[in-house]
Amino acid sequence: GGLLAAMLAGFGLFNLVDGLIDHHLLQLHHVNESAPPDQWFAWDLGFLLWGAAMLLGGCAWFRRTNGD
Repeated sequence: GGLLAAMLAGFGLFNLVDGLIDHHLLQLHHVNESAPPDQWFAWDLGFLLWGAAMLLGGCAWFRRTNGD
C-alpha cells in the first residue's frame, strides 16, 4: 500500500509541475492540442486538477497506511 500511495502522489506532483511549467508558464505544449485552441486552457486546468487530486489522494493514502 505504501509504495502505491507514494507512486500516486509522485505522479500527481509530476503532473502539477509539468502542467504549471510546460503548459502555463512556458506554453511548450498543451494537454489536448487536437481540441480547438479556445479549449486548451480547460484541458490544461483539468490536468492540473487531476494532478492535485492524485497528489492529495496519494498523500492521504500514504499517511493512512503508514500510521502517520
